[in-house]
Amino acid sequence: MTSRERLLARLTTLCETGRLTKSQCGTSFLKALGPLLATSVVVEERSGAGRRLVVRDRAALELFISHLFPNDESHQNEPSRVAGVHRFRDTKAFSSDNPSIVQVRAWREDVLLKNAERVDADTNTRAHSVFSFQIGAAYSLNGPCALVENPVLFNHFEQLKLKIDLVIYGQGRISKQLLIWLANQSHPKFSLLHLPDYDPTGINEFQRVREMLGQRVSLYLPDELEQLFARYSNRLLLNKRNSQVLLSNLRRSGSPEVQRVIRLIDNYGAGLEQEALLSR
Repeated sequence: MTSRERLLARLTTLCETGRLTKSQCGTSFLKALGPLLATSVVVEERSGAGRRLVVRDRAALELFISHLFPNDESHQNEPSRVAGVHRFRDTKAFSSDNPSIVQVRAWREDVLLKNAERVDADTNTRAHSVFSFQIGAAYSLNGPCALVENPVLFNHFEQLKLKIDLVIYGQGRISKQLLIWLANQSHPKFSLLHLPDYDPTGINEFQRVREMLGQRVSLYLPDELEQLFARYSNRLLLNKRNSQVLLSNLRRSGSPEVQRVIRLIDNYGAGLEQEALLSR
């Protein structure tokens, strides 16, 4: 249940019962009730050893609820973001059901399949530099692939001269839909090489992918990674509190790949962005 759905459920309970103990009301709920409390539509009063909210004007409360959550059932079969607008006036009220758009670049004619038939991703890559499709069960990968975070490395991936048939643009933290789709790849030739930023956020993302794909995914660790750290690493990548929390957690990882990067981060007191791979 989303926060908007929880708010609606709590308001509905208040309207139907006419009261709620204050212990049932969190800070965000009380904030939402601000206009009603200010106009005494809802009032706070003593109840035994505690406090409670009591409805004094139910009609005004019902109007308030209908304004915040217009109940337009005619849009119940629309995409979730459209339904969210009509039900909650918030496109993110429901989990998105919109298929992720996957952007790839390919160099082998049968690496991307649809219903077991080859897709001309390689031809389109040569003609237009990129090929896109909506994620779905009909698509599958057949060969060694790579996943990159950022657009520059995606656009210049050939410079790395790796034996990869297709590269996927992850757009930073990859979507849950894309992660599940990758985890469901079943072709024996499929494997995934992950190229994140070499900082706590990027390595945490690798662990997230590893948890879903297991040993089918590996972390790209070029031989000259330490030289790249020495020349191009950036201390500012570790400044955020969240980065320090992630780094502390990553130090406990049992993955040798992760530990190699963490040692470099600790030795240089800095992280390395993946664009540095194009500076070799």
